[in-house]
Amino acid sequence: MNASEAILAIQGMEPAAQRAYLSQIADTVSAATLVEIERAIDDGDENKVAALLPIGLFAGLMELIRTAYLKGAKTEAKGIKAPGLSKDLDVHAPDVSSFLSGQAHSLQDQAAIDEARAVRAILQAGQASGQSSRKTALDLIGRISKQTGKRSGGVVGLSGNFAESVANARTQLLSGNATEMKKYLLRVRRDRRFDATVESAIREGRTLKADDVSKIVGRYADRLLATQAEMIAQTYVAEAFNEGRDQAWRQIVERSKGRLTFTKTWRSRRDEKVRDSHAATDGQTVQADQPFITQRGAMLMFPCDSSLGAPLTERARCRCIAEYSMVPIRQQEGSWA
Repeated sequence: MNASEAILAIQGMEPAAQRAYLSQIADTVSAATLVEIERAIDDGDENKVAALLPIGLFAGLMELIRTAYLKGAKTEAKGIKAPGLSKDLDVHAPDVSSFLSGQAHSLQDQAAIDEARAVRAILQAGQASGQSSRKTALDLIGRISKQTGKRSGGVVGLSGNFAESVANARTQLLSGNATEMKKYLLRVRRDRRFDATVESAIREGRTLKADDVSKIVGRYADRLLATQAEMIAQTYVAEAFNEGRDQAWRQIVERSKGRLTFTKTWRSRRDEKVRDSHAATDGQTVQADQPFITQRGAMLMFPCDSSLGAPLTERARCRCIAEYSMVPIRQQEGSWA
């Protein structure tokens, strides 16, 4: 499989994965009980607030990740030249089940960490501004839209950094301080349709109305949630697809009983969006059981791989792929020399 084929396959599966993530978050928010969250905020119990917002198992997203894994393996296997060896993926192999269960745990663990940070950021911001527990709860889970009848504009489902950005944006807009309000206008993912409202308040030296701030910050939070869903979908789908490809090679080589191995070469997109560290890794070739090592020292068995501890900064939105080449191992006897 060449680079363009792999990238198109991954991109084709990303939208469904994004929708699955957003659906999971929407279900969590719609099931939330405002009164219970408000009571937990009154008690100052961050853990209880988080417990009232269980993210769930990401069942829909995990099914799509499994599909990406299988598609990567089966598509790759078709192009592997290994006469006499089965190319069928053994879905019951330990490596397969281990990877998929690991991905599920990774999603759940990260969601729990992010939710704890999000709750803390919103509760601290609410306490600092002296607003009511009801408003803080609404900042957390969002407000019901008159158009859709559903909640939006909350921070549930956001990464810790994104949730903190939402809290900071609210503080800036409520400050009434021109310097602070101008900082909001520098936020890349803000909804620019509200810029005129903010600019008018700055010129007139007045404080924005709380309801206007909730609308502005709510739209900002929604845009960050869309970005979060896009990043998670791309990163997890790409890793699963690439792991499937790698697994196809490993299983076929294993069936050769020592007669075959393979090498892999890192290929970047070679455009302006490629990370500097990945541009430097482009063309690096390693043996089957060796990792690629980026300029920053991260180790990855293939692009987007998390198994060796590569940080998200080396994996998120990565569009690189590995290209594989079969290598016969010379035997003292036999026809594979």
